[in-house]
Amino acid sequence: MINVVRQVETSIVILIVGSFVSLLLARRRRLCGWVSFAIVCVSSVSIWLAVVGAVTGPSHEHAILSVPQLGSRLALRVDPLSAIFLAIVALIALLSTLYSIRYMDHYVRDNVAKFFPVLLLCVASMIGVLVTTDFLFFLIFWESMTLTSYFLVTFESENAASQRAGLKYFIITHGATLCMVAAALLLWRTSGSFSFEAIRQTLSELLNTRPFLAHSIIFLFFLGFATKAGILPMGDWLPDAHPVAPSGMSATLSGALVKLGIYGLVRLFFSFLVASPSLSIWGIILALAGTGSLFAGTLTALRQIDTKRLMAFHTIGQIGYICLGLGTGAYCLPRYPALASIALAGAIFHAVNHACFKSCLFLGAGSVLYRTGKRDMDKLGGLAGPMPYTAGTTTIASLSIAGVPPFNGFASKWLIVAGCILAGMRFPLFLVLGLVALFISLVTLASFLKVLGAVFLGKADENFRPEEVPISMIVPQVVLAALCILLGIFPQPVLRFVGSAIQGVTGIPVSGVDASRIWGGLSLTDGSPVAFWSPLAILAALAILALISYALQRVGGARVRSVPVWYCGEEHAPATVRYPASSFYLPFKHAFQGVYPTGKVHVPKFPALLRRVLDFDQWLYAPTVKIIDRAADRVSRTHVGTPQIYLLWIVIGAIVVTGILLWVNG
Repeated sequence: MINVVRQVETSIVILIVGSFVSLLLARRRRLCGWVSFAIVCVSSVSIWLAVVGAVTGPSHEHAILSVPQLGSRLALRVDPLSAIFLAIVALIALLSTLYSIRYMDHYVRDNVAKFFPVLLLCVASMIGVLVTTDFLFFLIFWESMTLTSYFLVTFESENAASQRAGLKYFIITHGATLCMVAAALLLWRTSGSFSFEAIRQTLSELLNTRPFLAHSIIFLFFLGFATKAGILPMGDWLPDAHPVAPSGMSATLSGALVKLGIYGLVRLFFSFLVASPSLSIWGIILALAGTGSLFAGTLTALRQIDTKRLMAFHTIGQIGYICLGLGTGAYCLPRYPALASIALAGAIFHAVNHACFKSCLFLGAGSVLYRTGKRDMDKLGGLAGPMPYTAGTTTIASLSIAGVPPFNGFASKWLIVAGCILAGMRFPLFLVLGLVALFISLVTLASFLKVLGAVFLGKADENFRPEEVPISMIVPQVVLAALCILLGIFPQPVLRFVGSAIQGVTGIPVSGVDASRIWGGLSLTDGSPVAFWSPLAILAALAILALISYALQRVGGARVRSVPVWYCGEEHAPATVRYPASSFYLPFKHAFQGVYPTGKVHVPKFPALLRRVLDFDQWLYAPTVKIIDRAADRVSRTHVGTPQIYLLWIVIGAIVVTGILLWVNG
């Protein structure tokens, strides 16, 4: 039998020790990258062994360290829910590290000592978040994950945009962490313990005896997890952090790190509150927040011309889909558990799928940036010929995120939308939210058709002649694209695993989703069968239609010839005749200019005032930067190079610390 917890402990130790090894090799960039990749490989094998053990056997808790004075202990456990997210972290970390080996050549001025060692520590922190069962140590791993990811976001030390985005990320995420700390302390004062089980019992008691305090605590937890997940408006950090980070880190941020916010929400609403009648109320709140994020995030993405910024807004949109499924499941769980299992299965499955297609998209955008040095789609075009692997994998990932069958995005979105529609038969609000989700899928498809058309199609710019990226950058993209296809055609194994996770965290048997083996189909039921979908049947139908089309072409004897585009007898430069990304869907953008103003649009006074209030850059982040700069400048003046002065500061610091300890004990 596999010792699941021991495998996780081994993985964390390997990553921590490996970070120091990679730091020692930082002067040799390629060697540092390959050694880091080897370390992540070994760590990932341990994680996947733990995942297999969690599927095949019961989960056991292993205590490592106890702090009885605080009612806390470092105890690790891997259950099916944490195993799903562990598998995501291990996969994305492995592929992102492999991709980054050659991609880091893009940063000739920056030392990789700031990247690979920190990346390994970040992965170790994410694993720790997923396996700890005590909220004090959960927060320690959470804060370690936040700090290491901050250093990765601000990797380009001389890039002002990178530093500004990093500070914004630091302030927002630490504000969210403070909310979680406050909630945990409020519960600790009542229970005297930080364990998850104590949190669950204390919340149940407070909901009956002090409901206002209980809902305040839930709200603080919700703010903390929703901020990390990227739900608007708390996820305002995400569109700034993703574009400036190295593309391997962008893939890790979107594919793995934001999923830990989703993991926290699942724990909060389906482990801590599963027995509470208040779960339905919070389900509506979560569903509305998710729908707002998928609507605003995707519509805002449609107007972007920066490839990585567009994909960052789509991360907000796709996380909105996940939260819509979680909210629908939370609403239905007390009354209609079969319907709840449909929506929950769709939400968790979409988290897995999102890790695949969004990481693939970020790696594709990074490949384009690596070869062309550009993220502006108005200045790109015609790259499908010189970069066929990048173009092919990006196309597959684009169709997946848009929910086109038979790719994986369709499978999970179908479950989420079906859950909303079935729940809408009981409560009409969810029917409306499901229709919004359907509409936004079309907007997502339009957005990525713009990416494909502007970046890979059309005529290439004659000023540069790009070529395909190195094989170590191609392999991660191909693996992720293959997963987008395989999980779409064969979703049953993952859905059975997801069903075990749902049953484990809620204690309620999963009955709404039946992963049938007949034609690889999926059937939905709320007591009686209501829907069925067979990806293999759809794939067979598409193959037959393609063969019929090819046969008709051959029978007709039509000849294919390749000729240059005719410009009415005039010569034009490729830039003149290229259709820029900013020109796509102008009528649609004008129709929704009230959602996001484009061009010279008359804006009423109140929305303008509201935008100024929400302009955190102007009244919060910029003043904070100035204060920190001034403080750093004043501190730097104390470094005069005289040893006596440094000794004086040490003495003063010791006196201050001693005074604080005496005051606390007194």
